[in-house]
Amino acid sequence: MTGSNSNHAYELDSVTKVYGSGTTAVTALEEVDLEIASGELVAIVGSSGSGKSTLLQLLGGLDRPSAGRLALDGLEVGRAGDRELAAIRLRTIGFVFQQFNLIPTLTAAENVEVAAAPLGLDGSRLRDRAAAMLDRVGLADRAAHLPAELSGGEQQRVAIARSLVNEPEVLLADEPTGNLDSATGEQILGLLRDLWRESGMTIVLVTHDPSIAADSPRVIRLADGRIAGEDREPLTATVVR
Repeated sequence: MTGSNSNHAYELDSVTKVYGSGTTAVTALEEVDLEIASGELVAIVGSSGSGKSTLLQLLGGLDRPSAGRLALDGLEVGRAGDRELAAIRLRTIGFVFQQFNLIPTLTAAENVEVAAAPLGLDGSRLRDRAAAMLDRVGLADRAAHLPAELSGGEQQRVAIARSLVNEPEVLLADEPTGNLDSATGEQILGLLRDLWRESGMTIVLVTHDPSIAADSPRVIRLADGRIAGEDREPLTATVVR
């Protein structure tokens, strides 16, 4: 991907997203201005309907703004073609969702391998890459287990390993603890924070729970499709080389 020399992973200028038209039009986001620097860990918090999931879809190139400018590493998402957006999603962005979305008939390792298949790696390199990602999330000893044989927390770890297998620059997590109990959810959040500190990748976490966002160095609050405020700590990732 060809980007700019900016150190911003994302730049949003007056981004608006409207669904529908006429009297049935719904404005999900309205004139959002936002910059997210490369290597930041950002939590986006808001109640249901605040626009946070819409914002994450735009950041992930899953949708385009109705108005305004959204750039990922200098590339304007609104002007990119479908093929270009697909390439960005494959090679630049990793996604983690509330639903684990694992294929039930595949083992943990195979679920991770499937995500890397479009890279065109040969069989042994593909297996090695998947094994390394499972080891990174603490599941090396569960690689041969089916999703039904894993706990909820383990399934989410597989989903995180799957999101990392293409070595993305950006990780987008949409309510990643929503289907987990509080203790397991805290473990998953701890894992995401550790990955951020170790890799220096950009992580954007969406949640409705302010207590989950509280440990993030930057918290952006959304309300009615607009940024209602933010809190920031002078903290950056420490990259371990």
